[in-house]
Amino acid sequence: MASLRGSAPTPPEQLAAALDHPSPSAIRNYALEVFGDHAKARSWMNTPRDILGGRTPEDLLTTGDAAEQRRVLEILVRIDYGVFS
Repeated sequence: MASLRGSAPTPPEQLAAALDHPSPSAIRNYALEVFGDHAKARSWMNTPRDILGGRTPEDLLTTGDAAEQRRVLEILVRIDYGVFS
């Protein structure tokens, strides 16, 4: 499936591995891939989100908690693939 951004999407196997063992740097890189621009990715990462209980995605990445980091990655995957539920 081609990405709407015009570049090839991250392979499903790579996404699955990232969900099992998310790293903050990989998640930040994926945010850049999803938004296609450093400023947009940084803005999204640093804006409080209702879905995250009013915390920013960046806050959750810095917790060191894999489950919290996974939440951010899962939201990015949903944005990337247009899943709005």
